[in-house]
Amino acid sequence: MSAQKTSASRTKPVSAVGAFIGFVGFSVLAGLLVTIGVTPAIAVAGVTTTSTIGVFESLPEYIEIGDLPQRNELYAYQGGKSVHFATVYDQNRQELKFDQISDNLKNAAIDGEDKRFFEHGGVDMTSLVRAGVGSLAGGLGESGGGSTLTMQLVRNIKMQQALELPTEKARLKAYNAATETSIPRKLEEMKLAIGLAKKYSKKDILTAYLNIAYFGDQTYGVQAAAQHYFNKSATELTPAEAASILAIVQSPNTRNLSTPKNYDANVARRNVILRSMYAQKHITEDEYRKARLSKRPTTCT
Repeated sequence: MSAQKTSASRTKPVSAVGAFIGFVGFSVLAGLLVTIGVTPAIAVAGVTTTSTIGVFESLPEYIEIGDLPQRNELYAYQGGKSVHFATVYDQNRQELKFDQISDNLKNAAIDGEDKRFFEHGGVDMTSLVRAGVGSLAGGLGESGGGSTLTMQLVRNIKMQQALELPTEKARLKAYNAATETSIPRKLEEMKLAIGLAKKYSKKDILTAYLNIAYFGDQTYGVQAAAQHYFNKSATELTPAEAASILAIVQSPNTRNLSTPKNYDANVARRNVILRSMYAQKHITEDEYRKARLSKRPTTCT
């Protein structure tokens, strides 16, 4: 079962009532985190947290960054030389070390998804509250769901664990549990993200996220995405190419670069990421303007 096949089933419209409930839920989570002191304190008026503390404390705290399925390159000897003859994989992925990933990709991930990545302990209170306000307004939009890169890594790990289960029924059940839109799932994701942030360095978390994330068209991790969409290594991407790849993660089925029908949606999100990279001084004004000049991605698929 692929992530591509199951994602459509979890896409749901946001109603006015659902938005309000979502806002209240996020407020409860924000108040809970303030109470247990895992993020910088900020006032959240009118929030009662005592009934949720016990639930939060009962959730699992640890999750591991494990090995991921990768491509297997098969070779044979011909004329005394090693000759590549096949590539076999369940998931198109090639893991990279931190120093093998371009700064453009790292900056695109942080600036586009989690600007305070190096400041928080796995959960970002400011983004969480902003997501609640966006939900109340009728949709999360570019504010996202308040998920940090660490929280997204937790979700991706649980999705990957689901895909490795032995039966289709078990895979589907676990995958839906890992991706459902619910307060209990969000709570667990937050608790596990806090545990990850305690156990692993920021470098380890960012590297793991960039290696595990799904980039559409059965492509996993930034190295496979760079090769698939731009025919180059993840060490060589320009700011525009890096932003185009990171633009995919929020909506891999509608923003991947495998078909021209997705280009406009990809460019719109790409430009948001580029603007953030410029605002964070990770690219110059000239680099920013040059990157935006490309109206459509130039891909090699």
